Amino acid sequence: MSNTFLANPQHPPKAWRLSTRLLRGVTGIVGGCLLIVSLMVIGFTKFEIAERLDDSLQEVAERLQFAVLLLNQPGNVQAVAHLSHITPLSLAYQITDTQGHVLLRSANAPVEAFVTPIHAGFYGQKAFRVYVMPAAQPDRFILVGEPQFHRAQATHHAIFIAVLPILGAIPCIWVLVMWQVRRSMAPLVRLQDEIKERGSGNLNPVPNLNLPTELATIQTAVNLLLERVHKALAAERAFAANAAHELRNPIAALLAQAQTLHSTITAYPATDQTSAIAQRLTTMTEQIQRLGRITEKLLQLSRAVAGTGLQRNRFDMLSVLHVVADELDPPHNTTPQRLVLETGAFTSLTVMGDMDATGILLRNLLENALCHSPTGSAVHVNLYAETPQNQTCTTQQHTTLQHTAKTTPPFAPTLKTILLTIENQSTALSPTTLTALTDPFVRGCTQAEGSGLGLAIARTISNHMGVPMQLFSPIPGHKTGFMVRLSFPVVTEKT
Repeated sequence: MSNTFLANPQHPPKAWRLSTRLLRGVTGIVGGCLLIVSLMVIGFTKFEIAERLDDSLQEVAERLQFAVLLLNQPGNVQAVAHLSHITPLSLAYQITDTQGHVLLRSANAPVEAFVTPIHAGFYGQKAFRVYVMPAAQPDRFILVGEPQFHRAQATHHAIFIAVLPILGAIPCIWVLVMWQVRRSMAPLVRLQDEIKERGSGNLNPVPNLNLPTELATIQTAVNLLLERVHKALAAERAFAANAAHELRNPIAALLAQAQTLHSTITAYPATDQTSAIAQRLTTMTEQIQRLGRITEKLLQLSRAVAGTGLQRNRFDMLSVLHVVADELDPPHNTTPQRLVLETGAFTSLTVMGDMDATGILLRNLLENALCHSPTGSAVHVNLYAETPQNQTCTTQQHTTLQHTAKTTPPFAPTLKTILLTIENQSTALSPTTLTALTDPFVRGCTQAEGSGLGLAIARTISNHMGVPMQLFSPIPGHKTGFMVRLSFPVVTEKT
């Protein structure tokens, strides 16, 4: 049953904290032990108090022997001893004959005998705890009673005095245990923070943290794993980079030979054979060019995964955007403009990162937007400051489709955030396709040329730069289109 529970994604295991479990466990055990001790103290106190009070009754009865000697006349004559400072909590006594007739009693004692028939010993009644003792005179008995209320009050006071320090110690124990648990868990928290910082861009071994023996083995295992992952990724990146780099020269040479051969063939008189050869050479040239583009994308992906976006330098992102846009859509081109830049009043935008990595990021996003934009439509690039109005979207826009690229840090707009949006008028994508679109070699349902690496490269670089990237399809407020939104934190002079 537990395996089924773990395998069911709808019922994930509940998260729990080791420190909380230790704190609750230790405090629960200590509190339980203190509770048992308190119950034992209560029982022992009640027993001791009852025993001491019974001894007092017996002692009072023995001291009343002198009063028996003063009673010379037996019978029904009842005398009452009136003493000062008699309260309902004071001890009461009676002197009776063998038939239970009260001969002498205290002012707070009842008129009738405490117990009948009269026999020596202790008796528990509703109002009194009574001790009966035969007097020195054979036909007389001494009865001493203690109010049960006074006995209960004395017992409760004794229990309260004995148990209160134990109960008061529980909050102190909780605080001390919590302090000790947190102090003991501090090395584990440091190890957790160090491991949390590790990722594809940071595979450095965990430094020496002066951990206890139980955690030192975990640190050693993590460092060994990081070393293996680093070697595997380094080998993979080196292979991709070397393969792509080594392919560039042969591909360029092959493209040159194909173009030269095509020019040579077209110089001959046109025949069916030369036309067929020229057509095949045209196809070959297109495929070689496509192979060159894929090789270039692999080189960019290798650089992105290698962590070029992790570098932190100040540069003007707006100038990089203009350079990339002018390269993809020259401003003096005779064809209709395909890239429309709207930068508003911004003349510069200083951000932290790597200029080359940002150029690769913007180039891939713009190329992707141009490649999948319908013929005759323009790609719009907008740059504007973050405001409370554009921080939120309507519920319908969110449910229409808003999918953040995988592993992208959560978007937290600030007053120093600049939004860059890239929009085209392509057909709206399904939620499944949009979610997986940033994975390598994943493409939407389109006939346009492409390698499926552009958005994967952009996602990797944006993650390294700490720039949240969000994908929308359709564009919020529209029924079609595709939009990418980047949130650049602005660097101020005080940063």
